[in-house]
Amino acid sequence: MKKIIIGLALIATASGFTACKGFLEEEPKMKQSNELTYATFDGLNQAGAALYSRLQSATWYDGQFVLQSELRGGNAKNPLSIPGSGRYRNDTQWNYNESSTSSLWTHAYYTISWANNIINNLEACDKGEASEQDVNNLKAEALFMRALCHFDLVITYAQSYKCGTENPGVPVMLVTENGLPARNTVGEVYKQVVEDLLEAEKLMSDDYARAGVDDAAAACTKPAIQALLSRVYLYMENWQGAADYATKVINSGKFSLASGDAYLGMFTAATAPKGGEIIFEIYGSKKNDYWDESGWTHLAYITSWGGGNDGSGDVCATKDLVDMYEATDVRLNLFQKNENDNLILKYAGKAGSVPRETNIPILRLSEMYLNRAEAISKGASISGASARGDLEAIASKRGATVPGTFNVLDERRKELMFEGHIVYDLARTQTALKRTDFDGTVNKDIPAAPDYRWAMPIPKREMDANPNMTQNTGY
Repeated sequence: MKKIIIGLALIATASGFTACKGFLEEEPKMKQSNELTYATFDGLNQAGAALYSRLQSATWYDGQFVLQSELRGGNAKNPLSIPGSGRYRNDTQWNYNESSTSSLWTHAYYTISWANNIINNLEACDKGEASEQDVNNLKAEALFMRALCHFDLVITYAQSYKCGTENPGVPVMLVTENGLPARNTVGEVYKQVVEDLLEAEKLMSDDYARAGVDDAAAACTKPAIQALLSRVYLYMENWQGAADYATKVINSGKFSLASGDAYLGMFTAATAPKGGEIIFEIYGSKKNDYWDESGWTHLAYITSWGGGNDGSGDVCATKDLVDMYEATDVRLNLFQKNENDNLILKYAGKAGSVPRETNIPILRLSEMYLNRAEAISKGASISGASARGDLEAIASKRGATVPGTFNVLDERRKELMFEGHIVYDLARTQTALKRTDFDGTVNKDIPAAPDYRWAMPIPKREMDANPNMTQNTGY
């Protein structure tokens, strides 16, 4: 088992506690030492609530991780009608180096270290009145989060699975100790992600829901584990696995596709609508330690402007994305015209929240239909399901139609826009990037992976701290 770097991700559990404000109804009354926290199930369970906090960082799902994908992948650009704040000006041009790259590395490895401390201390802790199932549920949550972190890291800093499993991936971290790890292969990272998720699925009870949370969808559940497995298998081109796990979620009866105002409303709802599309999301809260106080770097501010709100309008949608939608498509209502620019309303913020907090969906039911459609089109078989049928299930709820000769990637682009998927879909399918609405000066089009630019450079801080770390080719 590899050991995590002290300079980047050795945690003090107290910081994990303060990060969960606004997520738990009752906050811990005092900070505790690592030893005290790890000694009891109750301490570890509160640390488990804090596992989700860094997802809201403006360098992860509430900002950079999502926007860099959209800007690089052709869904987004910088508007010409708004001066903006100057943020996100290099991403459309793929202008990266080790000092200007994704900031995911630190947040993901901190979260992995927290997850490891839970996983590796559960067996020996004082369990008090906790049942064996309580222990299993908590371990499953930690395994899920460790898997999500490793997955987000490997798709960001390595070439796609299809490009070769022996390519350099990212370090797989299973123990939180001092160390200077080398990179595991892409195949080894995916193997660990799948192992963690399969174990989590086995351990977690079907009806588990974390107690004391403001938003039930903002913590791991068994359908969330299964949905992430479907996504991971899709990236591995394990078509049957992707289809099977998507079907588990679809057939669970716990979620349904939304239409009309219900569809639009789920993006600004205070919490995920019960029985709706959201399987797993980030609960946006300014009480989270990873909220930047003003909110200026978060999605709601970066993507909106005008109409009485105080966003900076640094990122808008490309014309070719907006032109994909039919006039009757409800998804067109997630754009707002400003001169020749199309602003994004998907992250308009929860009603009445100032600074504007927003929940960010990570796993949705519509993705499961899209995963299954793609998998079936590649040879998977699910009784009673077809690729066209799955695509039409989504389109019928959006007021749209599916073309006679359909392209699943086009349907994914329309449905999952500004949720951080597009550049990774292009990378995993080895699809070249060809852009029409582009105002940059370099890198308008990018050859298909494994062109070096599809793997982001390892951050300079990591390269300086760890002599065993190797930089990606081309940087």
